Amino acid sequence: MRYFTDFIEDEVLSRGEEGLEFCGRHEACRSAAEALVEVANDSLRVKQRAPSASDLIGLHLEAQVRNEDGAIVFRAHLTLVLDWPDSLAGRG
Repeated sequence: MRYFTDFIEDEVLSRGEEGLEFCGRHEACRSAAEALVEVANDSLRVKQRAPSASDLIGLHLEAQVRNEDGAIVFRAHLTLVLDWPDSLAGRG
């Protein structure tokens, strides 16, 4: 069966239009979770190049998997909160 993976970053939806063939829903969901980690890594690299360090405040991503009928069969959320407590300020 063909499954489609959509990614949501900061409320911006990137919809998967081509989809991939998987033997079952669990394989599609595992693939989406792995892809979510890769998207997070890419997003952090882009944010690190931002002109201001304050732009690197965290990350919230979601992956959702749809089946051929368009029904969402899986969701994965990844949230990374970056915090520099005042006691650590100036060390880095």
